Formats: sequence, structure tokens, C-alpha cells
Amino acid sequence: MAALLLSQIVLGKYAHELDRTPEKLKLMMLHKSFGISLLLLLLIRIVWTLFNVKPRPVLGTTRVQAISVWLSHASLYLLMFAIPLSGWLMNSAKNIPFSMFRSIKMPALIGPDEQLAEVFAELHETLVAGFLVILVIHVLAALWHHFFKRDSVLRRMSVGET
Repeated sequence: MAALLLSQIVLGKYAHELDRTPEKLKLMMLHKSFGISLLLLLLIRIVWTLFNVKPRPVLGTTRVQAISVWLSHASLYLLMFAIPLSGWLMNSAKNIPFSMFRSIKMPALIGPDEQLAEVFAELHETLVAGFLVILVIHVLAALWHHFFKRDSVLRRMSVGET
């Protein structure tokens, strides 16, 4: 999911910077389609997480570290939900009809409203920036565990070891 999310950010930024051309419209349709797909994958991931065994804390984890891990994960999940939702709300407020991959018609979540569209556009960009900050901190923490604490955190993250 991390690779998909990062590619979404790159695709969205690239497409946003283009002049209004058929290429831009195609890339924005792909960006929106992948965004809704990621939202659906996130919902599946949340359900899967609820019904699977949680990994045991790494030996020696302090209460502050455990709270930090929980806050980090909760923030990432919240942002992974809020980013595509804010994009969908922005698209709805701009009154732009949208079909996922040009085949599944998506409903507008709100009515047309140019001022709200601007608010959701700003929110969308701010949420992406926040996501990147938290993701960088998350990655640095995992690398710190791997290289300095020499514990199993990075391995557990990559292969799902409990």
C-alpha cells in the first residue's frame, strides 16, 4: 500500500501541474480511480486487521514508544482514509462527473459549490503533506530500530512476523 500511496502522490502532483490537455484529463481520471481503489483497499485492510492477531510488542518497548506507535498507525490510517475522501468531496463540489476507470459511475458526495471545492482542494493538499511527514517519521523510526536497536521491527513490518 505504501508504494501505491506514494505513486498516487507523484501522479496527482504531476497531473495537477499539466496544462488542461487530454493527457491531463486521462491522468486525473487515473489518479481519482486509483484513489477510490486505495480507499476500498484500506477498508478491506481495516477489516482484515480487526480479525487478525496483533503482533506482540517488541521486547523492551516503553509505554511512550507504544503510544507513539499507536498514534503513528492511527494517524496513517486516518490520513489514508481522509485523503481520497477529501479528493472525492473536492471533485463533487467542482461538479465534475466521475467514473472509476471510465466504467463505474461514482456518485457526487455533495452538491456543486466552488467555495467548498477550494476548501477541499486545500485540505487535500494539506493532508497529503501531513501524510508524507508522518510517513517519513515512521520510516526513520523503523530504520532506527533496525540499525541502532538491532531488533525485529523492520523485519516484522516487511514479512508480517508476529
